[in-house]
Amino acid sequence: MSDRNLAVVAQIFERFAAGDVPGLLSFQSDEVVWDHRGPDSPINNLYKGKTGVAEFLATLSTTQEVLEFEPRDFFANEDQVVAIGHFHWKVIETDREWGSDFAMVFTLKEGLVTHWRPIFDYTAEAMAYQS
Repeated sequence: MSDRNLAVVAQIFERFAAGDVPGLLSFQSDEVVWDHRGPDSPINNLYKGKTGVAEFLATLSTTQEVLEFEPRDFFANEDQVVAIGHFHWKVIETDREWGSDFAMVFTLKEGLVTHWRPIFDYTAEAMAYQS
């Protein structure tokens, strides 16, 4: 199961990099929860279902520009996959850049993501939104 889950997460990153939202959503369960809660920013929220994931991605794409997004390592254990990497963004409204190393934890069931939680410098992101 771990190899299959690693392949699913790799596909999710490929879809994200290509801007293929429908493709990315196809790997989410109907009950998926994306937990992007942190300090104040337009995207920090708890998103539920495919509609919630689509809302997160739409808000992200209209408020931040990806300057660098590099998943570097993937680890799997049963129903969880952890991706470790680095990203660098620019907040469109403030023109401020921010970056952080990240770990993203994906929980999967039957080849679909049921939960996603990133771990990174949420404070750097929130500060980049401040004018």
